Amino acid sequence: MRALVTQRVKPERAYFLVGLPKSSWHYRPKLRQDDEIRRRIRELAGQHPRRGSRFIHVLLVKEGNKVNRKKVRRIWREEQLTIKTKPSRKIRTGKTIPMTAEFPNQVWTYDFIFDQTLGGTPLKS
Repeated sequence: MRALVTQRVKPERAYFLVGLPKSSWHYRPKLRQDDEIRRRIRELAGQHPRRGSRFIHVLLVKEGNKVNRKKVRRIWREEQLTIKTKPSRKIRTGKTIPMTAEFPNQVWTYDFIFDQTLGGTPLKS
């Protein structure tokens, strides 16, 4: 685009040739002023590690911040804030699982997920 303008083609004509609207020539992107909201979202996410972006949005609105939920979600993704998963706990019964079979036919295993019998009926595991 700029190359066409440097070749003394009017900007309106250059944008027509490229296939863009004329308003694109004068467009200047606005810088986002979300540093304060971003900082507050990180603080609230640290205080509430098991909550998501929707809950954080509600807290921000209750504090008096006028912020869109989509903006909170965008910042949440950019900051890579995720909900910490709880580690699964194994139920301990006090019994140990035998690692080897102690007598014949104690342990039976199979390694198929789907098969069929000679009659054609499905056999699922």
